[in-house]
Amino acid sequence: MKKLISIMLLGSLLSAELKTEDVIKITIASKVEIYFALFWAPCKEAKLLLKSHGIEFDTKTITFFRKKTKEMIKRTGGKKSVPQIVVDDKYFGGLTELKLYYKDK
Repeated sequence: MKKLISIMLLGSLLSAELKTEDVIKITIASKVEIYFALFWAPCKEAKLLLKSHGIEFDTKTITFFRKKTKEMIKRTGGKKSVPQIVVDDKYFGGLTELKLYYKDK
């Protein structure tokens, strides 16, 4: 549990350090891809959050597909957890970053 809290805090600190020009904007016109695992609640939550803001996205399941998992790891700079979100071919982040992005919107 301590490790999970530390990871979440580190993610929050890193997100807080981003400059305005570093933030990737998600719009209705954006090409959004989400890597996810079947039956994993955080993945479902990320997809519901995107849908609630009218964002369409392509899904890429890594469950049972090593090739997709390797693709995700390469595109996200080594991230192995899901969900992972790519916007307009740029790595956006996971569920934590998505929640922070929509927090004030």
